[in-house]
Amino acid sequence: MDYVTKGYEPADALQYFEELSAIPRGSGNEGAVADYICEFAKAHGLEYYRDKVHNVIVKKPGSKGCENVPPLMLQGHTDMVCVKLPEVEHDFTKDPIQLEIKDGWLTAKGTTLGADDGMACAYMLAFLAKEDYVHPPLECVFTSMEEIGLLGAMEIDADKISARRLINMDGGTASENVSVVSCAGGQVYNFRRTPAWEKAEGEALAFSIRGLLGGHSAGVMHLGRGNGLKLMARILAAVSREMPVALASFIGGAKMNAIVSEADAVIVVPAGKADEAGQIGEKIAAEIKGELSVSDPGFAFSWEKTETDRVMTAEDSKALITFLQLLPDGIRSMSQEIKDLVVCSSNVGILTMDGDTIDICDCIRSSEDGLKAAVSAEMEALAALTGFEAVKGTGFGGWKYDANSKLRALCADVYEKMYGEKMEFQATHGGLECGEFKSKIPDLDIMVIAPWAREAHTPEESLNLESFRRVYNYLLAVFEELCR
Repeated sequence: MDYVTKGYEPADALQYFEELSAIPRGSGNEGAVADYICEFAKAHGLEYYRDKVHNVIVKKPGSKGCENVPPLMLQGHTDMVCVKLPEVEHDFTKDPIQLEIKDGWLTAKGTTLGADDGMACAYMLAFLAKEDYVHPPLECVFTSMEEIGLLGAMEIDADKISARRLINMDGGTASENVSVVSCAGGQVYNFRRTPAWEKAEGEALAFSIRGLLGGHSAGVMHLGRGNGLKLMARILAAVSREMPVALASFIGGAKMNAIVSEADAVIVVPAGKADEAGQIGEKIAAEIKGELSVSDPGFAFSWEKTETDRVMTAEDSKALITFLQLLPDGIRSMSQEIKDLVVCSSNVGILTMDGDTIDICDCIRSSEDGLKAAVSAEMEALAALTGFEAVKGTGFGGWKYDANSKLRALCADVYEKMYGEKMEFQATHGGLECGEFKSKIPDLDIMVIAPWAREAHTPEESLNLESFRRVYNYLLAVFEELCR
């Protein structure tokens, strides 16, 4: 094939990146790229393993004199997010990515590039094929379906991995010298209850919450933004302390990992009490607005009289309001070692009432497995007390910050010696494959490094070619240092 990157270095890794770019590999469609990696391993006489979800592990013995050095795991994911500009004709299930270079950046013509995380896969293929360098035994792990929930990493058989040191190359930071050092694990819950219904008697009101900023529960949890469902439950609880309240509906949220920005409820109160109920709502809303003046200055509450034919029974209405009022939500623990890092949180993200079933989805995040288990236990206990069924959903592992990481210290030292710049370290409250591998291999020492890339998951995604070269050379230097 004709290589767009001809003349750029490292030629081997860039050529592999281009070959990967010719293979459709959207999340859930990694069969062809797994075929390519397996054929590559066969052609180079390397041991490999492939599982049912198209994870591939390829192993390369250490270079001469380094055969008995402890092995090193390299890891990245094969899938990419598939997004294109509206006017671009591109079928991600069969068309190759069209590459071009602009001002030192490798990018794609109107689509996502797939540098996230094709750059890691290209590095691994280059190091597996390369012969003239010093390196420990390498275990290159190509995972699938990372972009849709770390699904490949969850399925991988850790018994196939002997390495206890990992360099992950899916950085997600704005600079090559910034390394992630911790991530959250998670646990999703669905809470369900089938209420009894009866004819509505009294006056109906519609309550609405708008203007909250919301945001991703991993990225903005530390900002203390209000959750519409929790705030609505607080308002409803205040009304119910003054008069009987029957719920006709209560909904809010669209994604389990997003802080709820809007919520709506329809309630029925005794005849003649509608105005009083609305005024109580306004009073509590005024308190909330003052509390959220910094985090959510646009918070707004409104109410109006409406009509409804049926409501939940008093028992079911009380159960739902009480459950949401008491459900753990928001920050549970902050790091004592890393500024502004949320260690443990929970987010009630969705409340629906499809048909006759109440369904509430909640996501716990924690880099401390013990805290995650403790919050899980609190939620299950609350569900039992209020008559909700607790259904445990997807769970993923966390990676606690290790102040004594030997691999990170070695890697940071090599980077500073090579480029005269100290590495910076940051943690995320989001989920990463590193957390899943750490949960499977508890004594795993982890380092994260990746070249400078920008605008991931958009058609503007691009990879800095000079940074790609620098990180390639840096990894070769790390391999050599590990063999000393």
